[in-house]
Amino acid sequence: MKTKQPLLLAAALLALAPIGAAAEEAQEPAEESGVVAAIKAGKPILDVRYRFEWKDQAGFADNAYANTIRTRLGFETGEFHNFKILAEFENVASIGDDRFNSTTNGKALFPVIADPDATELNRAQATFTGIEKTPITIGRQAYNLLNQRFVGAVEFRQNQQTFDAVRVSSTFVDNLGVDYLYISRVHRVFGDDHPLGEFDSDSHVFAATYDAKEFGKLAAYGLLLDFEEAPALSSQTFGARYDVTRVFSKEDNVKAGLVLEYAKQRDYAANPFDYSEDYLHGEASFVASFTALRVGYEQLGGNGAIGFSTPLATLHKFQGFADVFLTTPANGIEDIYGTVQLDWRNGLFGANYGAFVAYHDFEAERGGADLGHEVDAGLAASIGKRWSAELKGAVYDGAPGFADRSLVWASIRFQY
Repeated sequence: MKTKQPLLLAAALLALAPIGAAAEEAQEPAEESGVVAAIKAGKPILDVRYRFEWKDQAGFADNAYANTIRTRLGFETGEFHNFKILAEFENVASIGDDRFNSTTNGKALFPVIADPDATELNRAQATFTGIEKTPITIGRQAYNLLNQRFVGAVEFRQNQQTFDAVRVSSTFVDNLGVDYLYISRVHRVFGDDHPLGEFDSDSHVFAATYDAKEFGKLAAYGLLLDFEEAPALSSQTFGARYDVTRVFSKEDNVKAGLVLEYAKQRDYAANPFDYSEDYLHGEASFVASFTALRVGYEQLGGNGAIGFSTPLATLHKFQGFADVFLTTPANGIEDIYGTVQLDWRNGLFGANYGAFVAYHDFEAERGGADLGHEVDAGLAASIGKRWSAELKGAVYDGAPGFADRSLVWASIRFQY
């Protein structure tokens, strides 16, 4: 397990500052009771997820399957002198024989299932709350930007993506939220043992969201990403997103929604490519009672040498669950998709259930070549506040250069 970098040291100093002050004034019972009160007001963190994943991919003689269990254990204190401290460890372990390429276990004859064994400090952060509605967090932390299309914690994979960062967010102005994140290091899902499991970073993320209530939400964002180990992924991106929902009947849960988004990306810092590409996304949705329908179009541009880059995104949420297009093809990609989802509450055993079927049709943005299509389906259940389970699958029918593949996931999770 690696020790994590300068921001963690700063976080530790922030965390220890109030404790040190309390030690100096140990003779004052009020100070000691303040520390005790902060601990008593804290909450433990326990998150355990077992998952089975099976993968059949063209070009491999053997199918891959992985039995993995992810455990997170930590603690967050209550407030003390306007500070809160959080520490969380994470362990990912493979159960039984490795019959998959985890990206670090050397099993290259099997398809990739990117859940390598790992034990690490997942989060270690101090949050200052002394400024009204403007928390400041320093240290290793999870972060999601808007819908995670550009920055996310990649919660689907067993090893979460976290950032050594400073974050300042504010809701001081009514209906307006602003966010700034400086990232000094990225801890990716591949873990410390992978040669690209961490990125030294000199990156900035900005966002502002205005909630106009029934008129929708408007967000603007900017990313200046600079990665020492992967200069070809360094980029500057600026964009805007509009999201609105119209409710026709609260009693019958009838509503319609629209999402429109545009972003422009250029090369940045030491990126060896000179490029400028666009991102477009539009989605319409309709909900009636327990049934939801969504149809959409997403485009990431490409110039024939390099495609629009989203290296910090929660990629599993987009362009199909088979994860074929984790990197945008050089000629870009267009994804026309549709999803039907059913949700019902208080079903068998008192659980809440959800089921979905989705279809994706892929083409190259430049030239229009066929990039295949994909069908995804799944069933999820949640029992109370602690337990959840999921079963889902994906089938991708590829085109030249993109291998056919089928995947199945089954998982059960406990959170406290």
